[in-house]
Amino acid sequence: MSTIEEVKQQLKKAKQELREAKKEIEELKIREVLYLERLDNWAEKNQYLNNKISSMTMDEVAQMQKAKAEYNEKYLKDKEITEAFDKQSQVKLNTFENREE
Repeated sequence: MSTIEEVKQQLKKAKQELREAKKEIEELKIREVLYLERLDNWAEKNQYLNNKISSMTMDEVAQMQKAKAEYNEKYLKDKEITEAFDKQSQVKLNTFENREE
């Protein structure tokens, strides 16, 4: 049989576990609310984009495709410039290292 002190210790431990479980439940409830808000925001944004896309005219589609092509062209040009600069920097570093030797 358990003594009174052992029962008190068990009760104290059980109360502490209950407090921790309640805190965890509260945190999970807060997370659930945040996740539901994010889901609602996503659904609204998705519906807006679907409506926007479905109501586009052919002229707007052509404009978007042209803008995308211009962006891709600019991106490739910038990428080529960056690669050329990196290559030039590497050559300068190599010639500098060779001079030190």
